[in-house]
Amino acid sequence: MSDRTVRGSRNEETRRRNLSLVLSAVHAGGELTRSDLTRLSGLNRSTVGALVGDLVSAGLVVEAEPRATHQAGRPSPVVRPSSDVVAVSVNPDVAGVVCAVVGLGGEVRLRETILTPEHLTPEDTALLTKDFLEKVSKEFPSTTRVVGVGVAIPGIVDEQRNTVREAPHLKWRDVPLVSLIEEEVTLPVRMANDATLGVMAESMFGAGAGFDDVVYLNGSVSGLGGGVVSGGHLVKGVRGFGAELGHILINPQGAVCACGRLGCLETEVNIQRIWAVSGEGQVGIDDLDHLYAQRASAALNTELDRQADALAAGIASLLNIFAPARVILGGHVGALFEARSDRIHEGVTAQALAPVGEEASLVRNVLRERMVPIGSAQLAFGPLLADPVNTSLFEWGSRAAVAN
Repeated sequence: MSDRTVRGSRNEETRRRNLSLVLSAVHAGGELTRSDLTRLSGLNRSTVGALVGDLVSAGLVVEAEPRATHQAGRPSPVVRPSSDVVAVSVNPDVAGVVCAVVGLGGEVRLRETILTPEHLTPEDTALLTKDFLEKVSKEFPSTTRVVGVGVAIPGIVDEQRNTVREAPHLKWRDVPLVSLIEEEVTLPVRMANDATLGVMAESMFGAGAGFDDVVYLNGSVSGLGGGVVSGGHLVKGVRGFGAELGHILINPQGAVCACGRLGCLETEVNIQRIWAVSGEGQVGIDDLDHLYAQRASAALNTELDRQADALAAGIASLLNIFAPARVILGGHVGALFEARSDRIHEGVTAQALAPVGEEASLVRNVLRERMVPIGSAQLAFGPLLADPVNTSLFEWGSRAAVAN
């Protein structure tokens, strides 16, 4: 929890909000003392103690022995997220479905990639989610409770109607994926764009922590997505359709994008173009750093220069629009930034308006492969963090609702 967090109220009628404040702080911080919580919330020590006690009784946090200090006075007890509360993450993509179990505090407890047929259907995704839950439930203690499922989609999500409006690379359109998965797993399901969830994760647990204004760009096999945090708030637009950063126009004479338009950023900065010139076929995103540093051919270096220039132009445009303090680059875009950092910095400086170009820092994402699972879990944890003692949790094995 940063100092910009809304401070708590001492009125009993706002107990729910104060519980939310404390649990959210522990979730984001991973480990905080009662003294930390008192300082950050603005509440008095006895109120914080009572709130922590309620959260301990609900099984949402645990208290540990205080850390040894050399300061005078009694050390403050340490408050940590309970390891028994988890969320499930599901990320369907063209290469398969990545499923994960994430605990409060953002710890990825288990992550698995399930390879799928060439054409993954929404029904396949729902069944694979059910299979994953049944398989991994035996690997967790019987005391484990799950809050729900967060789904990350490489495409446009209508968050009001709980549908995938369009996922071009999956060839999905107007798919009621939330209801399909809920029918199979009998758990609450929430869904959002994968890059939007990425910026949520990086802003809370990664390279964007402590910044109110962040732009995030992530490159995957399905294209290039992004997210924006402005003034500490996620930019979502009408029905969640906003911040499709991969579809800003870069080259009017460029290739046709999966969205049907010409010259989108994601067609100019594209991993499939890398594959086409690398001579090594489909190189995994995690292997790109080694490829660029150790095995790059002349043709690949030329392509990397071209994509770096296109990326710099895209970042400059985003800087001029949003004026973020930090631009975070992930996936294959992060690997490109690592390989062509100087060139990208020079391009951004030349094309961005001087004030915003000078203020913003460009960094690679910190969470890497944990980013989307953590973001998806954050989506699932949302109702619990907002109302800790009134949100239903579910037994991991039977998925029956249990009191917390």
